[in-house]
Amino acid sequence: MVASVVAALCLGGVAAGFVLYNRAAAPDRGSPDVAVVSYLQAALVSRDQNRARLFTCTGPLQPIEDLRTQVERRERELGTSFSINIENIVVAMNGSSAATVTAVIRRSATVDGVQQSLTDPWRFEAQDRDGWRVCAGAPER
Repeated sequence: MVASVVAALCLGGVAAGFVLYNRAAAPDRGSPDVAVVSYLQAALVSRDQNRARLFTCTGPLQPIEDLRTQVERRERELGTSFSINIENIVVAMNGSSAATVTAVIRRSATVDGVQQSLTDPWRFEAQDRDGWRVCAGAPER
């Protein structure tokens, strides 16, 4: 009897742990702005391309891949590391399952003891495909 109770408690604990882990590890794609920011954080800040793919429609966005490559090259050339911030996020809904998200990507670094920063406005297209996903993105000109 005691063994049955202990086994049931252990199985319940394992099940609860599994559910909590899945909730914590699952990507948040609840809104277009969250999907875009999560994608940019994964692609540019943590540079985790596998995680970044969780937030896209069909895989990596080439313009963001190009920006990441450019940042990595400049870090090597200047012997520093860049801090990436996503700012001024604005969402414009295009119906119930499509949105345009604009954001500013700020790259900051200290070079020769001087803090420097560059900002670029970007435009992203997102779609609700069983959760919001980033389908396209490009710098605004």
